[in-house]
Amino acid sequence: MDAGANGSIVPNPGGRVLDHTPAPVEVLPAICDAVGGRIKVLADGAIRTGADVFKVLALGADAVLIGRPYVTAACGGNAEGVALYTQKILSELRDTMKMTGCAALADITREKIHAF
Repeated sequence: MDAGANGSIVPNPGGRVLDHTPAPVEVLPAICDAVGGRIKVLADGAIRTGADVFKVLALGADAVLIGRPYVTAACGGNAEGVALYTQKILSELRDTMKMTGCAALADITREKIHAF
């Protein structure tokens, strides 16, 4: 932030090849608390389902980055594969939101994680 960044990515570099390195989801709440909404925080790492998206948003991320599943969807199914995977993620996110009483993305808070 001091350097003028508008956002930060909390990554999963190299698939956590170093033993005992915390996963992005483990450090995300502390990072979000530290920046206090002054910059956008994007989370990356092992996000595969709509429930994963929900959890990361609940921990404070403004957005998520999904890489590997989209590569697989594109290689295996081209544009149709990407569209199907996107529909799957969105459907799972909507279902998770409904089951936790969230009508809008803004309703997703840390307290909602305890509903799992």
